[in-house]
Amino acid sequence: MLENITTQLLLPLILSQFCFLAKKYNSWFFVIQILISIICLESSISLGISQKIFTVDLGFFNLKFMCDIYSYFFGILVSVVWILTILYSHSYVNREIRGKKITKFFYYINLTIFCTYGNAYSGNLETFFLFYFVMILLTAPLIILDINKSTARAYRLYLKTHIYTSILLFLPAIILLKYFKVNTDFISDDNDFLLQNHGLASLIMFLFIFGVAKNCVLPFHKWITRSTVASTPVSALLHSVAAVKSGSFVIIKIVVYIYSLNYTKFLSENFFLCGWIFYLCGITAVYSAYRAYKTTKLKSRFAYSTISQLSYILSSIFIANKLAIMGAVLHIISHSLCKITLFFIAGIFSSVYGVHSTKEASKLAPHLKFWIACLAFCGASIIGIPYLPGSFGKDLMIISEMQTHH
Repeated sequence: MLENITTQLLLPLILSQFCFLAKKYNSWFFVIQILISIICLESSISLGISQKIFTVDLGFFNLKFMCDIYSYFFGILVSVVWILTILYSHSYVNREIRGKKITKFFYYINLTIFCTYGNAYSGNLETFFLFYFVMILLTAPLIILDINKSTARAYRLYLKTHIYTSILLFLPAIILLKYFKVNTDFISDDNDFLLQNHGLASLIMFLFIFGVAKNCVLPFHKWITRSTVASTPVSALLHSVAAVKSGSFVIIKIVVYIYSLNYTKFLSENFFLCGWIFYLCGITAVYSAYRAYKTTKLKSRFAYSTISQLSYILSSIFIANKLAIMGAVLHIISHSLCKITLFFIAGIFSSVYGVHSTKEASKLAPHLKFWIACLAFCGASIIGIPYLPGSFGKDLMIISEMQTHH
Protein backbone atom coordinates (compact mmCIF):
# COMPACT_ATOMS: atom_id res chain seq x y z
CA MET A 1 0.00 0.00 0.00
CA LEU A 2 2.76 2.45 0.90
CA GLU A 3 4.38 1.75 -2.50
CA ASN A 4 1.19 2.80 -4.30
CA ILE A 5 0.87 5.97 -2.22
CA THR A 6 4.54 6.79 -2.86
CA THR A 7 4.00 6.27 -6.59
CA GLN A 8 1.15 8.77 -6.65
CA LEU A 9 3.17 11.30 -4.68
CA LEU A 10 6.41 11.01 -6.61
CA LEU A 11 5.19 10.81 -10.21
CA PRO A 12 3.65 14.31 -10.42
CA LEU A 13 6.61 15.65 -8.41
CA ILE A 14 9.10 14.13 -10.86
CA LEU A 15 7.00 15.21 -13.84
CA SER A 16 7.11 18.81 -12.65
CA GLN A 17 10.89 18.82 -13.08
CA PHE A 18 10.56 18.09 -16.80
CA CYS A 19 7.98 20.76 -17.61
CA PHE A 20 10.58 22.69 -19.58
CA LEU A 21 9.91 20.14 -22.33
CA ALA A 22 6.30 21.31 -22.66
CA LYS A 23 7.26 24.43 -24.61
CA LYS A 24 9.25 22.70 -27.39
CA TYR A 25 7.76 19.19 -27.33
CA ASN A 26 4.18 19.94 -26.41
CA SER A 27 2.63 16.83 -27.99
CA TRP A 28 5.16 14.43 -26.50
CA PHE A 29 4.86 16.04 -23.10
CA PHE A 30 1.07 15.74 -23.36
CA VAL A 31 1.38 11.98 -24.02
CA ILE A 32 3.79 11.54 -21.10
CA GLN A 33 1.44 13.42 -18.77
CA ILE A 34 -1.51 11.28 -19.81
CA LEU A 35 0.43 8.05 -19.28
CA ILE A 36 1.66 9.13 -15.85
CA SER A 37 -1.79 10.27 -14.76
CA ILE A 38 -3.29 6.94 -15.89
CA ILE A 39 -0.63 5.10 -13.89
CA CYS A 40 -1.61 7.16 -10.84
CA LEU A 41 -5.29 6.41 -11.44
CA GLU A 42 -4.58 2.69 -11.66
CA SER A 43 -2.44 2.93 -8.54
CA SER A 44 -5.19 4.73 -6.60
CA ILE A 45 -7.82 2.19 -7.69
CA SER A 46 -5.64 -0.78 -6.74
CA LEU A 47 -5.02 0.58 -3.24
CA GLY A 48 -6.65 -1.46 -0.51
CA ILE A 49 -8.82 0.21 2.10
CA SER A 50 -7.21 -0.03 5.51
CA GLN A 51 -6.96 1.83 8.81
CA LYS A 52 -3.23 1.11 9.00
CA ILE A 53 -1.01 4.18 9.22
CA PHE A 54 2.44 4.14 7.59
CA THR A 55 5.20 6.34 8.99
CA VAL A 56 8.01 7.85 6.92
CA ASP A 57 10.80 9.10 9.16
CA LEU A 58 12.50 12.19 7.74
CA GLY A 59 14.66 12.62 10.84
CA PHE A 60 13.27 16.01 11.84
CA PHE A 61 9.65 15.16 11.04
CA ASN A 62 7.52 12.05 10.64
CA LEU A 63 5.16 11.90 7.69
CA LYS A 64 2.18 9.60 8.21
CA PHE A 65 0.07 8.15 5.40
CA MET A 66 -3.00 5.94 5.22
CA CYS A 67 -5.74 4.88 2.82
CA ASP A 68 -9.05 4.60 4.63
CA ILE A 69 -12.31 4.69 2.69
CA TYR A 70 -12.30 8.50 2.51
CA SER A 71 -8.71 8.66 1.26
CA TYR A 72 -9.45 5.91 -1.26
CA PHE A 73 -12.28 7.76 -2.99
CA PHE A 74 -10.59 11.15 -2.71
CA GLY A 75 -7.39 9.75 -4.25
CA ILE A 76 -9.33 8.34 -7.21
CA LEU A 77 -11.14 11.66 -7.60
CA VAL A 78 -7.82 13.55 -7.69
CA SER A 79 -6.52 11.18 -10.39
CA VAL A 80 -9.64 11.54 -12.54
CA VAL A 81 -9.64 15.33 -12.26
CA TRP A 82 -5.93 15.41 -13.12
CA ILE A 83 -6.56 13.44 -16.32
CA LEU A 84 -9.44 15.75 -17.29
CA THR A 85 -7.29 18.82 -16.63
CA ILE A 86 -4.47 17.46 -18.82
CA LEU A 87 -6.86 16.69 -21.67
CA TYR A 88 -8.38 20.15 -21.52
CA SER A 89 -5.08 21.98 -20.97
CA HIS A 90 -3.46 20.57 -24.10
CA SER A 91 -5.74 22.54 -26.43
CA TYR A 92 -6.07 25.47 -24.04
CA VAL A 93 -2.31 25.99 -23.76
CA ASN A 94 -1.87 25.89 -27.54
CA ARG A 95 -4.49 28.62 -27.87
CA GLU A 96 -4.05 30.86 -24.82
CA ILE A 97 -0.58 30.47 -23.26
CA ARG A 98 2.73 31.37 -24.86
CA GLY A 99 6.45 31.20 -24.14
CA LYS A 100 7.83 30.56 -20.68
CA LYS A 101 4.32 30.67 -19.22
CA ILE A 102 3.73 27.16 -20.59
CA THR A 103 6.53 25.75 -18.45
CA LYS A 104 5.34 27.69 -15.41
CA PHE A 105 1.75 26.55 -15.95
CA PHE A 106 2.52 22.82 -16.08
CA TYR A 107 5.14 23.08 -13.33
CA TYR A 108 2.72 24.45 -10.76
CA ILE A 109 -0.20 22.30 -11.93
CA ASN A 110 1.81 19.11 -11.32
CA LEU A 111 3.09 20.34 -7.97
CA THR A 112 -0.50 21.16 -6.98
CA ILE A 113 -1.51 17.58 -7.82
CA PHE A 114 1.42 16.31 -5.73
CA CYS A 115 0.20 18.29 -2.71
CA THR A 116 -3.41 17.20 -3.26
CA TYR A 117 -2.34 13.55 -3.23
CA GLY A 118 -0.48 14.34 0.00
CA ASN A 119 -3.69 15.74 1.48
CA ALA A 120 -5.66 12.71 0.32
CA TYR A 121 -3.40 10.14 1.95
CA SER A 122 -2.36 12.03 5.09
CA GLY A 123 -2.44 9.86 8.18
CA ASN A 124 -2.56 12.64 10.76
CA LEU A 125 -3.24 16.36 11.09
CA GLU A 126 0.41 17.38 11.04
CA THR A 127 1.05 15.69 7.69
CA PHE A 128 -2.13 17.15 6.25
CA PHE A 129 -1.20 20.66 7.42
CA LEU A 130 2.24 20.38 5.81
CA PHE A 131 0.84 19.46 2.39
CA TYR A 132 -2.04 21.91 2.80
CA PHE A 133 0.26 24.85 3.52
CA VAL A 134 2.70 23.96 0.74
CA MET A 135 -0.25 23.69 -1.66
CA ILE A 136 -1.29 27.24 -0.75
CA LEU A 137 2.13 28.51 -1.81
CA LEU A 138 2.22 26.42 -5.00
CA THR A 139 -1.26 27.23 -6.29
CA ALA A 140 -0.88 31.00 -5.82
CA PRO A 141 1.54 31.50 -8.77
CA LEU A 142 -1.06 29.95 -11.10
CA ILE A 143 -3.39 32.86 -10.36
CA ILE A 144 -0.86 35.41 -11.67
CA LEU A 145 0.13 33.50 -14.79
CA ASP A 146 -1.04 36.61 -16.63
CA ILE A 147 0.06 39.57 -14.54
CA ASN A 148 -2.40 42.45 -14.38
CA LYS A 149 -4.20 44.43 -11.68
CA SER A 150 -7.06 41.96 -11.20
CA THR A 151 -4.83 38.88 -11.00
CA ALA A 152 -2.43 40.71 -8.65
CA ARG A 153 -5.32 41.58 -6.31
CA ALA A 154 -6.61 38.00 -6.47
CA TYR A 155 -3.10 36.67 -5.76
CA ARG A 156 -2.65 38.88 -2.70
CA LEU A 157 -6.11 38.06 -1.32
CA TYR A 158 -5.59 34.33 -1.88
CA LEU A 159 -2.29 34.33 0.00
CA LYS A 160 -3.45 36.61 2.80
CA THR A 161 -6.63 34.65 3.44
CA HIS A 162 -5.00 31.23 3.47
CA ILE A 163 -1.71 32.04 5.19
CA TYR A 164 -3.30 34.10 7.97
CA THR A 165 -6.05 31.57 8.69
CA SER A 166 -3.62 28.65 8.52
CA ILE A 167 -1.03 30.18 10.83
CA LEU A 168 -3.37 31.95 13.25
CA LEU A 169 -6.21 29.40 13.44
CA PHE A 170 -5.51 26.00 11.86
CA LEU A 171 -2.01 25.53 13.29
CA PRO A 172 -2.95 26.66 16.83
CA ALA A 173 -5.79 24.12 16.80
CA ILE A 174 -3.29 21.34 16.11
CA ILE A 175 -0.89 22.71 18.73
CA LEU A 176 -3.68 22.75 21.34
CA LEU A 177 -4.52 19.12 20.58
CA LYS A 178 -0.86 18.14 20.93
CA TYR A 179 -0.48 20.18 24.12
CA PHE A 180 -3.37 18.35 25.77
CA LYS A 181 -2.04 15.02 24.47
CA VAL A 182 -4.96 14.39 22.12
CA ASN A 183 -4.15 11.84 19.42
CA THR A 184 -3.98 13.62 16.05
CA ASP A 185 -3.70 10.43 14.00
CA PHE A 186 -6.67 9.61 11.80
CA ILE A 187 -7.70 6.52 13.73
CA SER A 188 -10.84 5.82 15.74
CA ASP A 189 -9.82 6.59 19.31
CA ASP A 190 -11.66 7.85 22.38
CA ASN A 191 -10.01 11.18 23.16
CA ASP A 192 -11.02 11.46 26.82
CA PHE A 193 -9.73 15.00 27.20
CA LEU A 194 -12.09 16.36 24.55
CA LEU A 195 -15.00 14.34 25.95
CA GLN A 196 -14.50 15.94 29.35
CA ASN A 197 -13.92 19.52 28.14
CA HIS A 198 -16.81 20.54 25.91
CA GLY A 199 -15.94 24.23 25.86
CA LEU A 200 -12.35 23.66 24.79
CA ALA A 201 -13.44 21.03 22.26
CA SER A 202 -15.86 23.50 20.67
CA LEU A 203 -13.18 26.22 20.66
CA ILE A 204 -10.75 23.94 18.82
CA MET A 205 -13.47 23.02 16.34
CA PHE A 206 -14.07 26.75 15.81
CA LEU A 207 -10.39 27.13 14.95
CA PHE A 208 -10.59 24.25 12.47
CA ILE A 209 -13.71 25.57 10.73
CA PHE A 210 -12.28 29.04 10.13
CA GLY A 211 -8.65 27.93 9.95
CA VAL A 212 -9.33 25.83 6.86
CA ALA A 213 -10.27 28.77 4.63
CA LYS A 214 -10.86 26.44 1.70
CA ASN A 215 -14.26 25.67 3.25
CA CYS A 216 -15.23 29.20 2.11
CA VAL A 217 -17.57 30.02 5.00
CA LEU A 218 -18.23 33.69 5.70
CA PRO A 219 -16.16 35.83 6.02
CA PHE A 220 -13.35 33.83 4.34
CA HIS A 221 -15.07 33.31 0.99
CA LYS A 222 -13.98 36.21 -1.20
CA TRP A 223 -10.75 34.56 -2.36
CA ILE A 224 -12.64 31.96 -4.39
CA THR A 225 -14.59 34.47 -6.47
CA ARG A 226 -11.54 36.66 -7.01
CA SER A 227 -9.46 33.66 -8.15
CA THR A 228 -11.73 33.16 -11.18
CA VAL A 229 -9.54 35.70 -13.00
CA ALA A 230 -7.00 32.88 -13.33
CA SER A 231 -6.87 30.78 -16.49
CA THR A 232 -9.72 28.30 -16.93
CA PRO A 233 -7.80 25.07 -16.11
CA VAL A 234 -6.55 26.69 -12.91
CA SER A 235 -10.03 27.86 -11.86
CA ALA A 236 -11.44 24.42 -12.68
CA LEU A 237 -8.77 22.61 -10.67
CA LEU A 238 -9.12 24.95 -7.67
CA HIS A 239 -12.92 24.67 -7.61
CA SER A 240 -13.11 20.91 -8.16
CA VAL A 241 -10.53 19.18 -5.98
CA ALA A 242 -7.18 20.85 -5.37
CA ALA A 243 -8.43 23.69 -3.21
CA VAL A 244 -11.96 23.57 -1.90
CA LYS A 245 -12.50 19.82 -1.56
CA SER A 246 -9.30 19.43 0.48
CA GLY A 247 -11.02 21.59 3.11
CA SER A 248 -14.16 19.43 3.18
CA PHE A 249 -12.02 16.31 3.25
CA VAL A 250 -10.01 17.26 6.34
CA ILE A 251 -13.15 18.31 8.24
CA ILE A 252 -14.58 14.83 7.59
CA LYS A 253 -11.39 13.29 8.99
CA ILE A 254 -11.48 15.55 12.06
CA VAL A 255 -15.14 14.79 12.78
CA VAL A 256 -14.83 11.04 12.22
CA TYR A 257 -11.47 10.35 13.87
CA ILE A 258 -10.40 13.18 16.19
CA TYR A 259 -13.82 13.97 17.68
CA SER A 260 -15.88 10.87 16.71
CA LEU A 261 -19.36 11.02 15.21
CA ASN A 262 -21.15 10.60 18.54
CA TYR A 263 -19.28 13.42 20.25
CA THR A 264 -19.61 15.75 17.24
CA LYS A 265 -23.34 15.06 17.22
CA PHE A 266 -23.49 15.96 20.92
CA LEU A 267 -21.65 19.25 20.30
CA SER A 268 -23.80 20.08 17.27
CA GLU A 269 -27.01 19.76 19.28
CA ASN A 270 -25.98 22.74 21.42
CA PHE A 271 -25.96 26.08 19.61
CA PHE A 272 -23.20 27.55 21.78
CA LEU A 273 -20.89 24.57 21.29
CA CYS A 274 -21.05 23.64 17.61
CA GLY A 275 -24.71 24.15 16.68
CA TRP A 276 -23.89 27.61 15.34
CA ILE A 277 -22.18 25.92 12.39
CA PHE A 278 -25.55 25.09 10.81
CA TYR A 279 -26.63 28.73 10.96
CA LEU A 280 -23.29 29.90 9.58
CA CYS A 281 -23.56 27.43 6.68
CA GLY A 282 -27.16 28.47 6.05
CA ILE A 283 -26.30 32.16 5.92
CA THR A 284 -23.30 31.46 3.68
CA ALA A 285 -25.38 29.34 1.30
CA VAL A 286 -28.21 31.87 1.00
CA TYR A 287 -25.85 34.82 0.60
CA SER A 288 -23.74 33.14 -2.09
CA ALA A 289 -26.85 31.91 -3.93
CA TYR A 290 -28.13 35.50 -4.02
CA ARG A 291 -24.77 36.77 -5.29
CA ALA A 292 -24.73 34.03 -7.95
CA TYR A 293 -28.18 35.13 -9.07
CA LYS A 294 -27.13 38.79 -9.31
CA THR A 295 -23.84 38.35 -11.16
CA THR A 296 -23.77 37.97 -14.92
CA LYS A 297 -20.21 36.66 -15.24
CA LEU A 298 -20.19 32.92 -15.90
CA LYS A 299 -17.11 32.03 -13.87
CA SER A 300 -18.18 34.23 -10.94
CA ARG A 301 -21.61 32.60 -10.92
CA PHE A 302 -19.98 29.17 -10.81
CA ALA A 303 -17.71 30.35 -7.98
CA TYR A 304 -20.62 31.55 -5.83
CA SER A 305 -22.35 28.26 -6.54
CA THR A 306 -19.29 26.46 -5.19
CA ILE A 307 -19.50 28.42 -1.94
CA SER A 308 -23.12 27.33 -1.48
CA GLN A 309 -22.38 23.69 -2.17
CA LEU A 310 -19.45 23.68 0.25
CA SER A 311 -21.77 24.98 2.97
CA TYR A 312 -24.21 22.14 2.27
CA ILE A 313 -21.36 19.65 2.54
CA LEU A 314 -20.10 21.19 5.78
CA SER A 315 -23.53 21.20 7.40
CA SER A 316 -24.01 17.55 6.39
CA ILE A 317 -20.70 16.60 7.99
CA PHE A 318 -21.79 18.13 11.32
CA ILE A 319 -25.02 16.15 11.37
CA ALA A 320 -22.47 13.51 12.30
CA ASN A 321 -23.99 10.19 11.38
CA LYS A 322 -22.86 7.66 8.79
CA LEU A 323 -25.65 8.52 6.35
CA ALA A 324 -24.79 12.23 6.43
CA ILE A 325 -21.07 11.57 5.98
CA MET A 326 -21.86 9.30 3.03
CA GLY A 327 -24.01 12.06 1.54
CA ALA A 328 -21.19 14.58 1.97
CA VAL A 329 -18.67 12.25 0.30
CA LEU A 330 -21.01 11.54 -2.62
CA HIS A 331 -21.65 15.24 -3.10
CA ILE A 332 -17.93 16.01 -2.99
CA ILE A 333 -17.42 13.56 -5.86
CA SER A 334 -20.39 14.60 -8.00
CA HIS A 335 -19.86 18.33 -7.44
CA SER A 336 -16.16 18.07 -8.32
CA LEU A 337 -16.80 16.39 -11.66
CA CYS A 338 -19.75 18.61 -12.59
CA LYS A 339 -18.06 21.84 -11.53
CA ILE A 340 -14.86 21.13 -13.45
CA THR A 341 -17.03 20.50 -16.52
CA LEU A 342 -18.83 23.82 -16.02
CA PHE A 343 -15.53 25.70 -15.83
CA PHE A 344 -14.21 23.92 -18.91
CA ILE A 345 -17.33 24.97 -20.84
CA ALA A 346 -16.93 28.55 -19.58
CA GLY A 347 -13.34 28.38 -20.84
CA ILE A 348 -14.52 27.28 -24.29
CA PHE A 349 -16.98 30.17 -24.40
CA SER A 350 -14.33 32.73 -23.41
CA SER A 351 -11.40 31.38 -25.45
CA VAL A 352 -13.18 30.45 -28.67
CA TYR A 353 -16.12 32.86 -28.77
CA GLY A 354 -15.04 35.68 -26.46
CA VAL A 355 -18.13 35.17 -24.31
CA HIS A 356 -17.87 35.85 -20.56
CA SER A 357 -21.41 36.70 -19.42
CA THR A 358 -24.67 34.81 -19.16
CA LYS A 359 -26.37 37.27 -21.51
CA GLU A 360 -23.80 36.68 -24.23
CA ALA A 361 -23.93 32.92 -23.64
CA SER A 362 -27.71 32.88 -24.10
CA LYS A 363 -27.27 34.29 -27.61
CA LEU A 364 -24.86 31.48 -28.45
CA ALA A 365 -27.10 28.76 -27.05
CA PRO A 366 -28.96 27.91 -30.29
CA HIS A 367 -25.63 27.39 -32.08
CA LEU A 368 -23.86 25.39 -29.36
CA LYS A 369 -26.49 22.87 -28.39
CA PHE A 370 -24.08 20.17 -27.22
CA TRP A 371 -22.16 22.44 -24.83
CA ILE A 372 -25.35 24.05 -23.56
CA ALA A 373 -26.79 20.57 -22.93
CA CYS A 374 -23.65 19.62 -20.96
CA LEU A 375 -23.89 22.86 -19.00
CA ALA A 376 -27.57 22.27 -18.22
CA PHE A 377 -26.92 18.66 -17.18
CA CYS A 378 -24.08 19.57 -14.79
CA GLY A 379 -25.99 22.52 -13.36
CA ALA A 380 -29.09 20.41 -12.79
CA SER A 381 -26.97 17.70 -11.18
CA ILE A 382 -25.33 20.15 -8.76
CA ILE A 383 -28.67 21.52 -7.56
CA GLY A 384 -29.93 17.96 -7.02
CA ILE A 385 -32.49 17.27 -9.75
CA PRO A 386 -33.70 13.68 -9.11
CA TYR A 387 -31.81 10.78 -10.71
CA LEU A 388 -28.89 12.92 -11.80
CA PRO A 389 -25.48 12.23 -10.16
CA GLY A 390 -25.69 15.12 -7.70
CA SER A 391 -29.10 14.08 -6.40
CA PHE A 392 -27.89 10.98 -4.55
CA GLY A 393 -25.62 12.83 -2.14
CA LYS A 394 -28.19 15.57 -1.56
CA ASP A 395 -30.93 13.03 -0.92
CA LEU A 396 -28.82 11.47 1.83
CA MET A 397 -28.12 14.94 3.25
CA ILE A 398 -31.84 15.80 3.35
CA ILE A 399 -32.80 12.47 4.91
CA SER A 400 -30.10 12.86 7.59
CA GLU A 401 -31.21 16.41 8.38
CA MET A 402 -34.84 15.35 8.65
CA GLN A 403 -33.93 12.51 10.98
CA THR A 404 -31.95 14.81 13.29
CA HIS A 405 -34.40 17.75 13.03
CA HIS A 406 -31.75 20.23 11.79
